[in-house]
Amino acid sequence: MLMEFSKLATASLLLLTLSGCQTQTDPAAAADAGAGAGARAAELPRVQTGRPQRKGIVQSTEQPGQVRAWLQVEIYPRSGGIVEQVLVDIGNVTEPGQLLAVLTAPELEDELRQKQALQRQAEAEIGQAAAAVQLAMATEHSAEADEAEAAAGRRRIESEVARLTSESQRLQGLAESGAVTLRLAEEAVQKLAAAESSLEELAAAVRSAAARRGEARAACIRAEADLKAMEARRDSAAAEVQRLQTLCGYLQIRAPFAGTVTARNADPGDLARAGQGSASLFTVAETSRVRVTARVPEADAVRISPGSPATVRIPALQQQLFSGTVSRTSWTLDEQTRTLLVEIDLENSLGTLRPGMYASVELIVGQNDSALVVPKGAVIQQDGVSACLAVGTDGVLQKKPVNTGLRTATEIEIVSGLSEDDLVITANTAAYREGQKVESAVKSP
Repeated sequence: MLMEFSKLATASLLLLTLSGCQTQTDPAAAADAGAGAGARAAELPRVQTGRPQRKGIVQSTEQPGQVRAWLQVEIYPRSGGIVEQVLVDIGNVTEPGQLLAVLTAPELEDELRQKQALQRQAEAEIGQAAAAVQLAMATEHSAEADEAEAAAGRRRIESEVARLTSESQRLQGLAESGAVTLRLAEEAVQKLAAAESSLEELAAAVRSAAARRGEARAACIRAEADLKAMEARRDSAAAEVQRLQTLCGYLQIRAPFAGTVTARNADPGDLARAGQGSASLFTVAETSRVRVTARVPEADAVRISPGSPATVRIPALQQQLFSGTVSRTSWTLDEQTRTLLVEIDLENSLGTLRPGMYASVELIVGQNDSALVVPKGAVIQQDGVSACLAVGTDGVLQKKPVNTGLRTATEIEIVSGLSEDDLVITANTAAYREGQKVESAVKSP
């Protein structure tokens, strides 16, 4: 019993001695632990870094689009009438000029016959007027001949009067000298008087013939004017006939080009009205080629031009892709949506693409085969300025303003502000500030 007590006391004393020794060493251990905690608190932030890479970059934009027919026209009646025959239905393929429907308009046909009769009447009147012109011209020529004949007779008599005057004067002188008898001189005077009387008659005949010629000339001018009026009336009637024939031709509805009838809005017996507010009879679309249209936002529109590469994806065709280029643009932006309308022409000889299909259009906005590129997360925006945070050799961050260019979903082109030797933060850049000291976790070689 005493022995057990002695062992227990010895064990207790040894335990107290060890406990005292441990109490004496606790401050040093605590100091070491505090120093470790301080070192951990002083560790630098570890950041993801990388260097700009020289590589190719392609910026694109993907916009919703729609497949449209190469040509599409709604056919309206130009002449009103009753639909007599409908020769095609939706889905039918047409040829240029193919007859689609026939209208009938009896009142238009009656008017055409009336105008044709007026045209024939005008042509008959032209024949009469032409004959009147010929008659007037003949009368004028006859009057001219009479005038010329009278004038010739007057000149002949004038010569005779001049001769008889001289003869009379000579005989009177001889009679006074007794060389001839007085009777002979008197006969010469009588002959002169008769010649002068004839001269007056011929002068009157000349004046009368000139008057008849003037009247004939006036009649000829009047007849020619009547002929021109008849010709004008005939031309007006012919033009009216041509107009009505054209309107009657519009009663036959024909396809303007080769295509497919996509809508039919006419049945036999329908009243087809011409003019404003009338309904279309057919819609015809030409689909051997199609236009794919899309609208590009303003930010990308300035980089889109005819010839820009494009890829068209059609969801309804199991995401089938069609490659092409921008064929044309509207050049100006829509004032309401601030978008640019672009069109891509695609061959469609097999009829794979149908107008109205939804499309997704990817357009190449820009491409640089040797661009300086950084991850998208390396660029931050501060006060409207793009910048990167570069890690110096001492680990201190330095903000470097940069000019950016092309962009993709993961990368940005640096036009200026960085070199390939710079080490920049590539992720969560906005969480750090200039002048802060960091430690690079990953460095590019």
